[in-house]
Amino acid sequence: MQKYDKIYAKDASYFGHTSKQFTTLFSNLDFVSGTILDLGAGQGRDSIFLAKRGYNVIAIDSSKVGLDQLRERVEEEDLPIEIVHADAQGYTPPQDLDAIVADRFFHELPNNSRVKLLQRMIGHLRQGGYMLIADDKSVLPNLRDTLKKEKFEVLRDKNGILFTYKP
Repeated sequence: MQKYDKIYAKDASYFGHTSKQFTTLFSNLDFVSGTILDLGAGQGRDSIFLAKRGYNVIAIDSSKVGLDQLRERVEEEDLPIEIVHADAQGYTPPQDLDAIVADRFFHELPNNSRVKLLQRMIGHLRQGGYMLIADDKSVLPNLRDTLKKEKFEVLRDKNGILFTYKP
């Protein structure tokens, strides 16, 4: 059994609600519909918030328990969330995503996998799309450098939040 399967089995809302910083950033976006990929969605706190705002969400996670809990909410509330049980490192998302969210995701990956996965994922982001990474500050420097090399505009880089735009 995976680490998060055990955690989620004990607490159906382990990470609580979507953070105020997250909700503020996504409340001010310049698009009101579209598709957002939620990497490491877990129990779906961010996916649910985004779906309730009208976005189509692809929630990917390797925890079956977390995704089963999310699936219950999706069915109860009829939310536009596609649930994908997979390891993100082997997953290929659709092209032209409007945004990618990685909330407390990258720190779970080995150091040598983080940049490779980020590069692969941003290749599926449309021009004018957004990339949000919320994570440990120690994880952000290499990810920040990668996004800058790819000419992403930094909209916010503070307190473990890296919010960027693909021009």
